[in-house]
Amino acid sequence: MTGSISVIIPCAFMAEFLPDAIGSIERQDIDVHEVIVVHPEDDRETDRACRQWSERLPVERHVYPLSSPGEARNAGLARATGNVIVFLDADDVLPANRFGLQIRRLAASPEVDAVGGLLTKFERLNGHTLAPERDSATETQCGVNPGIWMFRDRVFKKIGTFDPEFRYAEDLDLALRMRDGGIPFTILDVAVLYYRQHDASMMRRKDRRMVTDFWKAAAKSARRRKEKGLAPATDQLLTDRIEPVDAALLETVE
Repeated sequence: MTGSISVIIPCAFMAEFLPDAIGSIERQDIDVHEVIVVHPEDDRETDRACRQWSERLPVERHVYPLSSPGEARNAGLARATGNVIVFLDADDVLPANRFGLQIRRLAASPEVDAVGGLLTKFERLNGHTLAPERDSATETQCGVNPGIWMFRDRVFKKIGTFDPEFRYAEDLDLALRMRDGGIPFTILDVAVLYYRQHDASMMRRKDRRMVTDFWKAAAKSARRRKEKGLAPATDQLLTDRIEPVDAALLETVE
């Protein structure tokens, strides 16, 4: 499979992390078709960083009002022209050669619409290797962060985009809609995203809506499954979809 990859990065006043995110795209083993950075109009630092990187990568700036991450991703998705979609938050980083790994998995099964993976949480990044520092506390786990996925663009034509009702659980809601809608997907048993933990992260906020949004996503899934006559889900985190990684897929992964 030869896919034209559109990478969509919502970035609201996170310019200090953006060079690491874009730098991790530059080091991939497959060139990208475009990098769409969605940011508020008054975020001048992000605008400046994008202009600097546009000399090295096809970076497109898209100004969008300050909003939820899901709405910002939808704004980028509306402009994307690639047939393969990857989302990346501005404060996260891609492991080297991740794109080749997921592209090869998509090519192996033309019916599969999305390939995910695990994420590794970290606190300190090595600026040269763009990987977690050796002495940084890390934890690798299965999660629903949109940054773990490589989607064929047809996924969003089948189930729609991120639900703007959600401030926090839009990623869980999308994953559950894929599962409940019968979208063929798999999750590789290897880390495909470095997830930065820091004090400015949305997930560090003390917001009651964080809990209610996650419960809302689970409740919506339960209603969908009941309406479709599907059995109740046994795993909301989709760990039942994790597959071992074939050695041929891993041959170039660092």
